[in-house]
Amino acid sequence: MSLISCIVKFLLLVTFCEAMTMKQIRQTGKMMRKSCQPKNNVEDEKIDVLADGVFIEEKEVMCYIACIMKMASAIKNGKLNVEAALKQVDLLLPEDLKEPAKAAIIACRKVSESYKDICEASFHTTKCIYNENPEIFFFP
Repeated sequence: MSLISCIVKFLLLVTFCEAMTMKQIRQTGKMMRKSCQPKNNVEDEKIDVLADGVFIEEKEVMCYIACIMKMASAIKNGKLNVEAALKQVDLLLPEDLKEPAKAAIIACRKVSESYKDICEASFHTTKCIYNENPEIFFFP
């Protein structure tokens, strides 16, 4: 699961007070996508492939990823917030995904430091998380 999925689960956890199911995560991801996709004028073909590890390095795609991360509270004050993401993993993900998701986030925690632009930082961090563990990666 991606950082975003973890954060989405957090938002629903507040409502349901328990870890989310994959079905709930995917439904929440669809709602987030419906909000962020038009804001960034990005075509389905460019974001559908994220789940397969295809990261198209275009501003619209990068800012779409940043939008999702903002909605998921993974960005605070214009910077990625790793600590919040890790807490949300513990709160929201099913047990079998918690440790692999946290390991991927920790492995990629410094990637964003190389980028001043939040869209680029979000894009490259998400790409790193995918590369760390593609089996558990999910992005709306």
